Amino acid sequence: MDQSNIFRVSPLAHHADVSNQVGVDGRSGVILEELAFCVHLNLRCDPFDSQTLTAASTIFGVGLPLVPNTFHEASDTRIHWLGPDEWLVLAPMTEIHLSEKINSAWAGLHHSVTDITGGQTVVRIEGERTGQLLNQGCTLDLHHRAFKVGHCAQSLLAHVPVLISRGSNNENGICRFDLVVRRSYADYLAKWLLDAAREIGFVSRLGYSQPSTSLNNNS
Repeated sequence: MDQSNIFRVSPLAHHADVSNQVGVDGRSGVILEELAFCVHLNLRCDPFDSQTLTAASTIFGVGLPLVPNTFHEASDTRIHWLGPDEWLVLAPMTEIHLSEKINSAWAGLHHSVTDITGGQTVVRIEGERTGQLLNQGCTLDLHHRAFKVGHCAQSLLAHVPVLISRGSNNENGICRFDLVVRRSYADYLAKWLLDAAREIGFVSRLGYSQPSTSLNNNS
């Protein structure tokens, strides 16, 4: 099936007219952005099979993360550890046929690849007060000494199931978090984030997402 012309409507498109807001200190503490058009793949395979791991490194340009609650990333792809034999792969829409490549490379090996692209989206939050915003609705310790760059975790944010990952600081040295959320919860989560960020101020780029060539581009 040719999927190149589907998934072109952002789940948060109706938030595109949200006005930016300064906080009580006259600044905008966070930037909210949606990375709507990414490929989302759920992988299951044997983490102890050397042939499987070697093929994965060839496909992705980086190995599968085997340490719990971490992710690996190449120039345009990120692989999150979800469980001992389960991973979430995020890639740009230019890799729409990635699942076929994986199935071909792993032919004859014990594995499964499920394309869940249409069911999830990614909300990126960055800024000096990102941690303050997230801590209003998440019980994880997101301090940089506890939740380091390259860490990820499945948790609840404002009662919504999310996968939180801490990416590299942007070109200005500002911290960045990505939230993978189910499409059906995305609108509620966006409304919660916008409301919770009013005191600290925000710049909203929700609903303006364009197909990304990389998950790791700096804003």
